[in-house]
Amino acid sequence: MKVVVAKGEPRDRGRQIGSALADEIHRSLAFYRRYFERRGFDRARLEETLRPFVAAAEDVLPQEVEAIRGTAEGADVPFLDLFAPNAFEELDPLMLEPDETARAAVERCTAFSVVAPGVTLLGHDEQWLAGDAGCAGVVIEIPNDDGVAIVSPTVATWRPAVGMSSAGGALAVMSLTASDDGVGVPRVLVSRYALEANGREDALRRSSLSPRSGGYAYGYAFRGGDAFTVETTGTRAAIVDGPGGHTNHYLDPDLATTGDAPSPGSEGRLRRLRALLAERTPTTPEDVMAVLADHADGSERICLHADPEVGEESDAVLFSMVCDLEAQRMWVALGNPCTAPFEEVDLTDVLGPSSPA
Repeated sequence: MKVVVAKGEPRDRGRQIGSALADEIHRSLAFYRRYFERRGFDRARLEETLRPFVAAAEDVLPQEVEAIRGTAEGADVPFLDLFAPNAFEELDPLMLEPDETARAAVERCTAFSVVAPGVTLLGHDEQWLAGDAGCAGVVIEIPNDDGVAIVSPTVATWRPAVGMSSAGGALAVMSLTASDDGVGVPRVLVSRYALEANGREDALRRSSLSPRSGGYAYGYAFRGGDAFTVETTGTRAAIVDGPGGHTNHYLDPDLATTGDAPSPGSEGRLRRLRALLAERTPTTPEDVMAVLADHADGSERICLHADPEVGEESDAVLFSMVCDLEAQRMWVALGNPCTAPFEEVDLTDVLGPSSPA
């Protein structure tokens, strides 16, 4: 497992990430180029479509744009090529194939949090396109000033979106779509900003940043047992209180009226997740790992494997993350968690010495 420690200002950190993950970045970008080309998005059309999203990000989160510029420099790739994967969820609905009349229901990610006496745990399966398999690593960002440091498993072309921070929190994100999706700061960049939240109020403020392009379910857990999910659309936000699971449809009744209909996979994974959590509440990191590796039948399967017949556009789990907030420890499996080993990430530079487990 490749772990990159990047220090300094945003652009400097980006250069260090780009240099260390250059091979993974080039492989990932090759996949996205093929994906775009199959849908008739040539270079000129891609640049034109990305322009308003770049402008929104530069206006609201310039530090994230600088980090992407630095990563592009470090990996020796064009800036817009690297910005595109960070806006993929914004681009994809605009790239309907000739035989499509509407976008497919989103099938992305499964996560849950658990709170028990002396225990606060968060687990996340990153379900994405199989073309990015093997392109993930772990990024640790430590700013020059007294800013918040983060540690994040991530696909190399993305800004970190999930993980733990020196502010005492952990974050998982799950894709959501709604009728008010539009032009704004891409979701991934909002999530990177939200990763630095220092508590519930700050989490709501950061995840509901405006203008944003659309919504995520931001699954938070903080040391001391505060766990909740902030659901957002392009213009609205709501808190789903307490620990528990989430997939890719809105649980808040009001937001659900603007959200797209849930897919069978999202409903099935949530149903299975709730059954597993009710059957035996996880109290150890190993318990969380077992849930993330669950192989139920059909749409309820949490540990989804790529379909060889579909190929690189198949959905699959690319990595899994387990966070123990009280012990300040993280484990990451690159690949499907049923087969890939969970490796512990050294968080000493980010969070200080771990507490006793």
